[in-house]
Amino acid sequence: MSQQEMVIRGGLVVTSYGVREADIWVVDGKITRIAKDTLQKSSLAPPPVEVDATGMYLLPGFIGMPQLPLYRIRDRKTYMESLRSMIKMGCTSFVDTFYPDAWMNLLQVKYQQTPHFNSSIDYVWHVGLDVTQLNEGEVSKWNKRGYPALHVALRSQEDISSINWETISQLHTSNKTILHLHMLSGSSTKDQRERLRLSWMEATQYWKLRTVISESTAELDPITVDPYYHIFRLKKECTDRAMRLMYRNWFRTMPFIAPLNDVQIDYRRRWCQEEELLCLLVRLASTNVAKAVGLFPRKGALLPGSDADIVFLKKENWLTKYDVSTILNFSEKQLPASVMSNGKWIYRDTRFISSVGMGRCLFDTRPYTFVI
Repeated sequence: MSQQEMVIRGGLVVTSYGVREADIWVVDGKITRIAKDTLQKSSLAPPPVEVDATGMYLLPGFIGMPQLPLYRIRDRKTYMESLRSMIKMGCTSFVDTFYPDAWMNLLQVKYQQTPHFNSSIDYVWHVGLDVTQLNEGEVSKWNKRGYPALHVALRSQEDISSINWETISQLHTSNKTILHLHMLSGSSTKDQRERLRLSWMEATQYWKLRTVISESTAELDPITVDPYYHIFRLKKECTDRAMRLMYRNWFRTMPFIAPLNDVQIDYRRRWCQEEELLCLLVRLASTNVAKAVGLFPRKGALLPGSDADIVFLKKENWLTKYDVSTILNFSEKQLPASVMSNGKWIYRDTRFISSVGMGRCLFDTRPYTFVI
């Protein structure tokens, strides 16, 4: 069977560090070439499907990271509405965190995950554990089942001291896992939680455990953190400051991630050019997230070999239809004119055309491979 070929012509390809005019060739859902079309046309080969992207920015698809687990939504209509709200923002894949109960065996776990059989975009599973479950048995069990990312709920300093770090470190070395720290508020104050985060960072850096720190309010100082072992999932109020840091240190390692709906930018005083801001947005909410999740370069970039997850954004619409005094809140702002996932349209000209079940569960993620 001949491969379906597509060429997207005339668009401006947006990367984490720049914008360039190029054409994109897609074969069977994968990007095969990105360049200006200078190849001679063959009269023997069937012509590719042509997409005119003149006047468009072409962005890699964003990766959704919903705060509440989507698999718990049992009503199909509500589930599809949640997915569509992500797609309208340009998300072509998402991460969902599964929270197992003690009585669940593997078949029961798989049954709980069946709602995503209806997903129209690709997805990745993470597992959420209480800190008391961060032991050899539980970690080994979930690693063997193919879950390299564990979300850990932490309450107190005693929780940190009760962990057998030497055993967990050995398991990490063998299985290449990543931890996501979540702080449970309880009765502790904001300062107490921040001190607890710092203790966790010291322990995980000492034992060489890569960890994502959620909702930290500490100073975003890249000098004081390890750019490989510490990744910061930013609170909404921190995203503007982080993007300004990234702009001032354009080519420097900045371990910041944030889903698009958590990005909020104060652009009332233009501190960078419009296309530079778009690059920063791609870096923070697409490329960096893909690296932290372990999907890069399959996701989070427009590169040969990457999935053809492409967001089409009209150049004339980028920052032109909003008052300059408005703080850009991307949970309220819809970006794309069209969205393509794996070379297929899922949203085009403000209409959803995706099919139920198009999305794939992505395995073999490597969240330990790239420095962010």
